[in-house]
Amino acid sequence: MVAVRFETEDPEEAVSGFAVTRHTAHGDVRVHVWPAASDADRRPVLFCQHGWTESGEVFGALAAALGRCWTLVAPDAPGHGGSPWPPVARFRVADHARTALEVLDALPEVAGRRADVVILGHGMGALTASRLAAARPGVVRHLLLEDPARAAVRRTPAAARVRARVAELRHLDHCEIVGRARTMTPTWPVDELQAWARGMEQLSLPALAVPVDWGEPLVALLADVPTPVTLVHGRLSRGGMVSAVAARRCAAACREGCEVVVMDAAHHPRREARGPFIALLTSVLNRYRR
Repeated sequence: MVAVRFETEDPEEAVSGFAVTRHTAHGDVRVHVWPAASDADRRPVLFCQHGWTESGEVFGALAAALGRCWTLVAPDAPGHGGSPWPPVARFRVADHARTALEVLDALPEVAGRRADVVILGHGMGALTASRLAAARPGVVRHLLLEDPARAAVRRTPAAARVRARVAELRHLDHCEIVGRARTMTPTWPVDELQAWARGMEQLSLPALAVPVDWGEPLVALLADVPTPVTLVHGRLSRGGMVSAVAARRCAAACREGCEVVVMDAAHHPRREARGPFIALLTSVLNRYRR
């Protein structure tokens, strides 16, 4: 049995959400959990994978927007949030699936119950989510991708440029980072900003100082996914990462079908088009409600 250490002693915080550190064979990983308020045994768990430079904590706003009807579990990727960065020569996105898979296998302990799983992956996290869905077909019932990375073979943001942006933010205090986020992302709901700012503060700068290996393109990963897929993306004209052509190619690779949904958003549909995104996600989750 792998030990779990709770990191909050506030009972009110534990009701709405808490964080645990899980010790895995591939290093410690912080896991954020938001339990459903009621009727949890009949509902699937939503297992969330965050994007590059963020953390699992950012899904707290999603848990609240869903009305605490679903249990959400969100691990921090290595070097993000509370998950330490192992000093390795390359930032390999494929390695993120190793710790995430151990958390997925431990859901009865982490979330307090056994359940079917719907996986949500945003940006970089969509690559991890796809690998998890392929690795655990008997557990994962549905894969939902939010403006995924590597949907087309194209240049991804340079780590040096991202590191410079994060390093600039790190010269600010927390309130100033929140203020900067409000300026940079005026369409985001305000309840998204605090967790995003903490993610910037916690991000390991050494993880951005090594070459990034993004691994296989998304279309290759989806060919191994034996579950239904929903691909939600924004518009290229607004800053989204997925073109209509790339979305069609990804959908064609899905063995059990893929619904493609375009929202009037950039790279963060759940933030920039919250109403439509929540409606779509709720519809997906309700398909697996017993």
